This record gives sequence, structure tokens and C-alpha cells, in this order.
Amino acid sequence: MVLIRPALVMTLGLVLAACGGGSNKNSNVVAVEPQKPSRLVDEPSAQCVVNDLRRSVGEGLDAPGRLEVDVISALGSPAQCSSNVEYLIGTGLHDVTGPIADTASLAWVNPQQVFSALHSRVYARAFAIASPCNNKRVMFVSIDTGLMSANVRSVVLAEIAADAELSSLYNANNIMLSVTHTHSDPGTGLAGVGNGLAVIAGGIVQAIAKAHANLAANPESAGITLSSGELLNTNINRSKPAYEQNNEAERNLFLNARGEETKVNKRMVQLELNRQDGTAAGLINWFGVHPTVIGPAQNYVSGDVKGYASLGFERLMDTNYRADPATGTFVGAFAQADEGDASPNIAIEEFPYPSPKRGGGDNDLDANAISGIKQLARAIELYGTGSAVTGPVDYQFLRIPITDIAVDDPVVLASLKHPTELDEAEKRTCDGILGASFGAGAEDGPGPTQEGLKCSDDPAILDAALVDIATLTGSRLEGFPGGWPEDLIPGQTLSAVVMCNSAELLAFSGDYSCHAEKPVLLPRGGSELPIQLFRVGNFALLGLPWEVTTMSARRIRSLLLEELAPVGVDTVVIAGLVNDYVHYLTTREEYSSQQYEGASTLYGPWTQAAVAQESLKLARAMREQTAVSEPPSPGVRADLALKPGPREAPHPSGAAGTVVTQPPNSIIAGEVLQAEFVVGHPGNDLRIQQSYVYVEKELASGEWLVVEEDRTPELLYEWKPLVQPPVALELPQTSSGGTGLVTWKTPINIPTGTYRLRVEGASLGFMAAEAQPYQAISNTFTIVGTDSICP
Repeated sequence: MVLIRPALVMTLGLVLAACGGGSNKNSNVVAVEPQKPSRLVDEPSAQCVVNDLRRSVGEGLDAPGRLEVDVISALGSPAQCSSNVEYLIGTGLHDVTGPIADTASLAWVNPQQVFSALHSRVYARAFAIASPCNNKRVMFVSIDTGLMSANVRSVVLAEIAADAELSSLYNANNIMLSVTHTHSDPGTGLAGVGNGLAVIAGGIVQAIAKAHANLAANPESAGITLSSGELLNTNINRSKPAYEQNNEAERNLFLNARGEETKVNKRMVQLELNRQDGTAAGLINWFGVHPTVIGPAQNYVSGDVKGYASLGFERLMDTNYRADPATGTFVGAFAQADEGDASPNIAIEEFPYPSPKRGGGDNDLDANAISGIKQLARAIELYGTGSAVTGPVDYQFLRIPITDIAVDDPVVLASLKHPTELDEAEKRTCDGILGASFGAGAEDGPGPTQEGLKCSDDPAILDAALVDIATLTGSRLEGFPGGWPEDLIPGQTLSAVVMCNSAELLAFSGDYSCHAEKPVLLPRGGSELPIQLFRVGNFALLGLPWEVTTMSARRIRSLLLEELAPVGVDTVVIAGLVNDYVHYLTTREEYSSQQYEGASTLYGPWTQAAVAQESLKLARAMREQTAVSEPPSPGVRADLALKPGPREAPHPSGAAGTVVTQPPNSIIAGEVLQAEFVVGHPGNDLRIQQSYVYVEKELASGEWLVVEEDRTPELLYEWKPLVQPPVALELPQTSSGGTGLVTWKTPINIPTGTYRLRVEGASLGFMAAEAQPYQAISNTFTIVGTDSICP
């Protein structure tokens, strides 16, 4: 028999190879009595994280500084629910780990990248928050994936609309889908023919349903606390030439203690959701940084730094990933904020890409742990230090005609700080198109062209810079709607497309005459986009489908605070990558330099001002309690059934479940252990809400206790096919067969004992009617413990 361990004093293996162990619930195990709740279920592990020496990596890079510009605004009259401190809370999470083999990242879009390993599972984490005071509720969902698409959101909304109970309470207006932007998740798939849509959309719906059920099962009102503080030495501005175009006086509002400009947002904001009895229900943390530590040359599916921190906090709280929704469990989301120009690769100037040391560690996985630990540790320090959230729950949602917005709001116009030479009498948005420097990529993963290509450049420079993008276009970039015209085939006459103000040339696709400095390249983006504003007491969250740069967010945040301060809002977070994805949002000044982010600002130089104007409409509607949202469309339901994986050739080492290489007989805690098994193709059993590999400890009774699963970054599972596909495939039909390599960096403080590995999956032979499950169990091995608690 296999058992689940209670919350032991085995320290956090997720965040430290020396601080390991965690509670892992398995559907085939016998549960034990849960530990009584405390502030942090595993306080020793939390202290281990806070004291981790890896937090000192990059020390001195930053100095304390100013987090926000002061907002001076007259107080308004007391509003409804202004003194409310009671909320209803529900949390839920669900596995959204897609195929870990033969797929590739939607965010890196590197044609040479083919996933074949699992670093950590990825999840959708949902939070339902309602106010009995005004009978309104919101549903915030943070998803460990690279991009949110209109299609995924539509499918999710269609499923909610089809549910009799959920549809009466949740719809497009009060559901916010926010992605972490990990670059190491296959997402929905480029062609949409694989299992990505079913896994992600289906998992989001399950997480929402669980959060709602958890709220319904806990009708007692509870409190929410808000805390915030600086997190230093964890993010840098990767686009300094663009940032430095911004108004100097504006930049000087954010000087640190050394008198230096703070070029990225260092503020971490945290909501802590608690039950009436003090039990912790969940946490939502916002900090703006790209999850790009694990680079495009890696083959790991991973939640990257945000996923690392989320799993780490949940481990401290003994999260049960298979909990009954009514009972619920702690859910901790490290969600995304204004990360547009914020990189976690803090050593990239000293060690440029592709150096493995660009993230401050010896390699990508080491740097992932360093950045994840920093975010986790700061969240622990903030935990329990905040003040009570006060006020109503509210929401506003609006679809904006992004290709045809005139910026005419006097408040927004007065807030613009661009120099005279960048001004235009008519400030309007344009049809969406990527610029030539889009092909350059960002410093975290450069592409074949160069940044800073502008219409003022010699045409010969543009032609020369874009020669290498021709082969890239067919496999990585989206072309014209309906396909490329015959006379504009990528790789043949690409330079003819890369023109400035080429209205006549591209008239069949749209009006691109107002893109100013941008040499236009590839049409992209829709005509209507969603923007959304949530309020939970004195906290407000603006959700935008862009990757928002630091200064863009500062300007919008300042406008919203001025508008909402009179009704009690004192904290605003700008969350990018919400509800859809349309690349970047830069200021007018940043756009003018045409770095990667400016070239990826689709709708022209006045996009940021237009978004500020439309966001201000949401804030005014919220302040004045007027409706700007139209009745939401229910969307169209999709087939979310999983498709079968590939048929597999026989493996020369035996049938699936055969042990090829046994683990060593004995190791010392802290050492790395490996074993290899003949396994089925991972696409034949995605192991959703389960695990490919389990580490188990033998108890005195002879029963086996699960102590680790493959969501943990220290337990790697790698698919090793006999023949590796040269490019990513959405849904491979056949497989050469392969093995599963398990690599486990054992926690240095793991107890002495007898352990084993158990691997599960399914295999589909060429002659089999359907995939057959298998199980492989290794020989037992002894781990000799140490006296260490933390390294």
C-alpha cells in the first residue's frame, strides 16, 4: 500500500536541493489526518527559504527606491460598502500540463526547439471573491502558460455559459484570465490540432468550477489582507535604449537611494485570502518579470520562475492538488504584472545570450531556482504583514475598437510627455502590424535581425538587416490574413514588404500609413480587444492583453489612481497578458526608438495613449457606478476530449515498464540519483492531475509513502526517443519508442530510509486497439541522511 505523508519537517525540496520533501497527494493512496492549520504549515521550510544564500546573487544591483508616485486627489463622499471588510472566498487549481514531448514553446517560437522533458508541472489557479455587501463577485485565474488567446477564452466562456450553476454568476465581464507568460509551455499549439486546447481550456474551466464550489461550501464571510514591498536584484530593464527615451523628469521620479534611475517596477503586491477561523485559503502575488530564465535552447516544459515560486509557496502550505473542491486547499498564484521590458536574466549584460550564466546561475535550471527563490522568499517576508482590504467587490469590462481610436481625452492628452518632434495633430491608432525589428527578438532570446530599424535608415540597411528573416517567416511568424499574396512570398520578395508608410502596397490588408518610425513587416492583431478592471476593496487590477512596459504601466496606473482614489482605491496593479495577446505596449517615446518592444507595438505610436484613455473610461464607470459593458457573448463550445497519442515501435530493451537502469543501491542525501525505464510516449497519457514518476519511502509497516512527484523541479522526467523528431509536431502519429530518464536531486535533509521510484504511463503499440497502462517499479535504494536542515 502507498500512503501520503503528513506535513513533515522535511524542508522544502522544491526550492532547495537541501530543503526538500513535501506533501503530495496521489489518487491511489490512503490519506492521513491533515495537520492543524497555522500561519505557514511548514515554518522551518519557510525560514530555510528566507535564509537561502542564493538570494544574495546579484546583491548590490539595486538599491531601495520609490515604489509609486504620490497621488493627490480630493476625497469623495463615502460610497456603498466603503467600510466593508467581509468577503466570500473560493480557491481552486487544476493541472494544465500539455504534451511534454514533440511540442515546442509558443512564446519562444524557435523552430529548433522540441520539448522532451518535464521540469515542473503547470497549473491554472482560480480565485473567486464575492462581497455580500453589494452582491458582486469576480473570478481571477492565473495560468502557467505562455499566451492567452481569444480562442481559449471563448472556449472557456462557452463552457461556463453551458453550466447552469456557473452561468448565473460568471461571464466575460467578471472572469479574468491572466497568464504568467512562461516561455516553456507548449500552450494551445500552433496549428490547434493537438491536445493543448483541451488541456488548457479544460483545466481553466475545472479550476473555475473548483473555486466556485469552494466558495459555495464556505458561506462564512472572511477577510483579505493586502501587503506590498520592494523585491530587489531580481529584474532588470532589458530595453534600456527605449526606456531612456522617456521624459527625464518623469524618470527622475523613480530614483533609488543611490540616486540611480529605477528602470523597472520593483514593487511586489500580494493579496492574502483567509477563512473566518484564520485558516489560509490562498494568495495572489503580482511582480513584473519575464519568465525567460529557461531559454529557447532547452527542452523542458516548465512554469519557469513564476511556477517555481507558486509551487514553492503551496508546498509550504501543504497544498493538496487533488482536494475535494468543497473541502478545498491552499492555492498560491505568482501572477504576472507589467513585465514588458523586465527580464529575470540579471547578468545578461555581463554574460549575453546564449551564455548559460545570463540568469545569475551556472545554467538555466540553476538560475530558475535563484529567481524563483527570490520571489518566494520575499512573498514569505510580506506574508501576514499587510492591512485589511476594505471596500466593495466590483468589475468593469470593455471591448475597444483598437484599430480606430482617436486620442482626445483632455486628461490623457495633458498627461503625455513626448517631445515636440514626436507629436502629431491627430493621435490615432492604426491597423495592427509588426515592425522590422520584431525579428530581432529581445535580449533574452535574440532573433536574426537587429533592433532599432527605423524608417529614417537607408533602405539598403533595411534590406541587408532583413535577409535572414526570410526563412524565419514561413515557420515562425504569422503572415497576412488568408495567407501571403502570390507576389509577396516570404523569402523571395520580403524586402518589398518591409516598407515605410506603404499604404498602397498593403492596402488589401489594412491601413498602415500611420506607423511613424516603424518599417512595417507583418500584419497582425484583431480589430477589437478586451480590457478589464477588477476591484477588491482598496485594491484594483487592470487586465490588458499587452505586455506592458514599465513606463507605460506607470502612466496608466497614475491616471487610474487619480480617478479611483476618491472612492477608496490606493493600490493599482497593471496586469499584462490578460484575456488575449497582442504583443507589446510602449510609450510614444519608447516606440520612436523601434527596439523589439516598439516594433511589436502593433497599433502605432499612440497605442499606449489610446489604451490609457480607454482604461480611464473603465475607472470612471467604476467610480460613477455606470455600466460600460455589453451583455457578453457565450462563445462557441469546442471538443475538449483528448486525442490519442502516437503508435509506438517496439523498444529493443523490452516492453513499457521494463527497468533499463536501476538506481544505485545507496546514496548520501543531497546527491543526484538517476534511473531509466522503457516507457510509452508521453502523449499516450498526459498524466493530468497525476505524475509520470513517484518517489516513495518505505514505512515500518511495509507500506510505501509518496514523498515526491514530477511537479517538483528537483525531480526531472525526460523522454528519450530512439529517433528524435527534428521539428515540433502537434500530434505525431507514430513514435520510434523510447525510455524515460528520471533524475532526482535528493534533498540534503531527507530522512535516512529505504526508497524506490515508481513510473506510470500508457503505451500504444502498432497493433493495439488502444493505449495500455503500465507501471514500473525500481529496486529499492537507501538514502543516508545528514544532520542538515538548510545548506
